[in-house]
Amino acid sequence: MKTFADEPWQQASKIIIAFDIGTTQAAVSFAYLYPGGKQTVHRVTEWPGQQRQHGASKIPSKIWYDAEGKPRAFGAEAESRRTCKLAEDGGWALAKHWKLHLHPSSLRSSHGIHVDPLPSGATIDKIYADFIGYLYAHTKRFFEVYILDGKNVWQKLESTTDFVIAHPNGWRLQEQAFLRSAAITAGLIDSEDAAKQRVTFVSEAEAAVHFVMIETDFQTRLQRGVELVICDAGGSTVDTTLYEVVELSPTLHLREKRTSACTQAGSIFVNKYAQEFISNKFRGTSLPEDEVRDYVTEFMEDIEMEKRSFDNSTEDMLIQVGGGTMADLGIRRGKYTLTGEQMRRWFDPLANDIGNSIEEQMRGHSAKYLFLVGGFGDSPYLRHALKSRSAISNISLTVTKDSNAKAVADGAVIWFAKSAVTGRATRSAFGTDVSITGLVPLLAMLGVQDRKVKIGPRGPFYEGGWSQIVGKSTVLAESEEKIETYCLNRGSPDPGLFSCTIYAYDGMDDPLFMQDASGKLERGFEEVCIVRADLSGMKGKMTSANGMFGEYWKMEVKVALRFGGTELSASILWEENGVTHRSPASVIPSSFV
Repeated sequence: MKTFADEPWQQASKIIIAFDIGTTQAAVSFAYLYPGGKQTVHRVTEWPGQQRQHGASKIPSKIWYDAEGKPRAFGAEAESRRTCKLAEDGGWALAKHWKLHLHPSSLRSSHGIHVDPLPSGATIDKIYADFIGYLYAHTKRFFEVYILDGKNVWQKLESTTDFVIAHPNGWRLQEQAFLRSAAITAGLIDSEDAAKQRVTFVSEAEAAVHFVMIETDFQTRLQRGVELVICDAGGSTVDTTLYEVVELSPTLHLREKRTSACTQAGSIFVNKYAQEFISNKFRGTSLPEDEVRDYVTEFMEDIEMEKRSFDNSTEDMLIQVGGGTMADLGIRRGKYTLTGEQMRRWFDPLANDIGNSIEEQMRGHSAKYLFLVGGFGDSPYLRHALKSRSAISNISLTVTKDSNAKAVADGAVIWFAKSAVTGRATRSAFGTDVSITGLVPLLAMLGVQDRKVKIGPRGPFYEGGWSQIVGKSTVLAESEEKIETYCLNRGSPDPGLFSCTIYAYDGMDDPLFMQDASGKLERGFEEVCIVRADLSGMKGKMTSANGMFGEYWKMEVKVALRFGGTELSASILWEENGVTHRSPASVIPSSFV
């Protein structure tokens, strides 16, 4: 239990539950806040299968499914010898590393990620819902035992509990919509409307900032204007963000200085390289397939332990592989001698990618501090590798005294309660599709003959134009909006329902078109949400005009996008008698693909 604010809680009683669901490990933290009480964060422990590991707050992100697609074991219990025996006898299938299935295709393709197949009958939707439901059920049991009058408090506040789900920097609206849906299916929330109000998202790096500030008490040594880098090195992704201290009192306020980076260089890739290494050793032997599989499993279990303490040592490591001698494979009495040099070969590509990401964030800035958090941040070798880089050696590298793997869950609770980050940089450009009218003759002269010219009330136009509302890497304050004005044309004086699709663009330029001649999205564009607003109340207030086909009606509408949180919110604005009106607008995330 850690207190994260000096002053007592002054608002209504509430429960905040934060989930950190990583590729290899998961954790849950919560806060029970009530008027006059201390603001403290609690870590959920005593998970099934970990009762003997006092204080253990993280569990493996694993689920065993039987042949009917029913979950049979979760977390630590999924790794027990008893469960593994039951799984082998019952023909169960193990779901692991399933978070990689949710990574945007751009992240997977750019790093050549191979994802493990999902068990038959277990979709990624089901796996997430099952796992979140498991985490929630145990959190409830833990709360009722360790919070004074816990059962009554839970019953009273359960319907208003706020949930925070942390995710990698590179995830966007589709992934958030997916997680919100999983929370509903898991029984945390009973409706989509309630989920939009009570399920909030925070980037893992941003949550880590708040953990670091409290855990190290570093906030007392900061000054306004100081720049710092947070590197959250997890199981699969490594998120790196450059922040500037904006305010220190009464609460800490930070602002992103540039677009945060998300790279696939997490600790599971050490395992990936190691498994390829040992599998190649057995390739071409006459050993039965199931026997080889057991040998590889034993090897990987030892690697998992050795990699956590590896510190650039040149000493050899004895890795368990069976119980006999296979001299041609270098295995003697069930032990394979792994050199420190070989282990370094598995670490170095990842450490190099992480170092490059940190240096890219620092380029052109004067960051004084680097905080390394996340499960992979516990690695002595990674710390050594980063300190040895000349561009990083001159700044203060700080790690927490507690396990870094707990940073995100704790930090997400603190983030929600304090809402300290006041600005953030957009990771993509955002805008919408428009008709291009005035440039038709010019574009025809420049060789855009493959695009069909259409005729509308205002004359000839091209479809599929791009209108950028906010540019990539734009730093926005929490309450700041970006607004663009558009002309809405109708064949009658009733504007009815106005809708536009919002797209993300990952390129650095500002192209004229977002669709090709056939109407398909150009490379780099991705649909993220649809904004709708009912403007029927403006009936009779549109302006009449004469067009190529006779009378039509028009009015100016403005699309305002706000990126103050990790989610996109939007509104439709219009002018009436010199007064700006704001229509209730909804942001509807596109279905997860």
